[in-house]
Amino acid sequence: MLSCRQSVSKVTDTTTIEAGTAKITAGTAKLTGSITSPNDTSKDSIYVNAFVTHPISGEIVQYKALVDQSGKFSLDIDVETAISLIGLNTSLNPHMPFYAKLTSGGVTNLEIAYDSDFHSANIDVTPANMTQYDMIRGVEFIPKMASSEHSKAPEPLYDKSTDYFLNHAKTIISERIEILNNDTLISKELKGVLSKDFRLNMYVAHVFDYEDAMIRNYRNSTCDRSNKPGIQKIDRSYYSFLKDFNLNDPQYLQTSEFLHFQKEILQNKIIGLPEIGESDIPSWLASVKAVLSDLVGFDNGPYYDILAANAYARQLNEEVRPLTEKQKEHIADYWENGEIAKILFRKNQQVVEFR
Repeated sequence: MLSCRQSVSKVTDTTTIEAGTAKITAGTAKLTGSITSPNDTSKDSIYVNAFVTHPISGEIVQYKALVDQSGKFSLDIDVETAISLIGLNTSLNPHMPFYAKLTSGGVTNLEIAYDSDFHSANIDVTPANMTQYDMIRGVEFIPKMASSEHSKAPEPLYDKSTDYFLNHAKTIISERIEILNNDTLISKELKGVLSKDFRLNMYVAHVFDYEDAMIRNYRNSTCDRSNKPGIQKIDRSYYSFLKDFNLNDPQYLQTSEFLHFQKEILQNKIIGLPEIGESDIPSWLASVKAVLSDLVGFDNGPYYDILAANAYARQLNEEVRPLTEKQKEHIADYWENGEIAKILFRKNQQVVEFR
């Protein structure tokens, strides 16, 4: 969006907190299947890799399974939503990833058959919860949108208003999402997830850090690598673009970029949210809403509970520091025996064991 080449440096059910088609759950799903390959390729060293987004504990976890001599594999996978969209590849062709859908407490079985040069595969899934087109072709769209190029030279934005820049970003992203919308074979549900994932990715990469974006734009549009432009100072109001996201939409929990987006919000110095530390959750949320509600356009809903969980997750993931007794007490008091509490306590136990 800002470079000379204009490039960047998941079908699912609705997921909700309390009720609905699916919900947040500290569950486990089983992924099983078999791989067949031409010419009786040796199965001694074939691996299946699964990449699972955990939107509550704020991480992407990789699982790896060795395929046995009969071509079969099995994985037990921790999930944080009742329906989870995951990425997969195999060592036979690690450059051909695909999607699969897992159900908490359920079993998803994949039968993967490669062609003679391993460039394509036929995938049968049980239960039939995704089309083969969504599984195999769906993964191509975000890279395709991200690398979409325009022949014209990059437009100077460093000397324009912040409103002009934000409108420019919104327009470019909308144009690129049309690549996805124009495809007639991909499902409506997956289009919704992928368009959200792409928008999150673009804003994290190009919009959140305004100063960095303007420096890159100046260098790419002027080819001056030694100087820096005069850059406008921004305040919290700059982040009013967050209203456009409707962050209470539960479909964000199915995207892979949401956890990075949440991290940007939690650590952004201009937005200035307090660390959760040992504050009780209602008090922390009150201070957060005083800052965020005008920016995101609402002061209630499941988004705020997820943000609080992500605040604890930063400590667990980035500092690899277990929850204190006071923090565990606050979590239990606020979420009681709910799924978010179970997820945080499960992650906390993993951190304790790691240390």
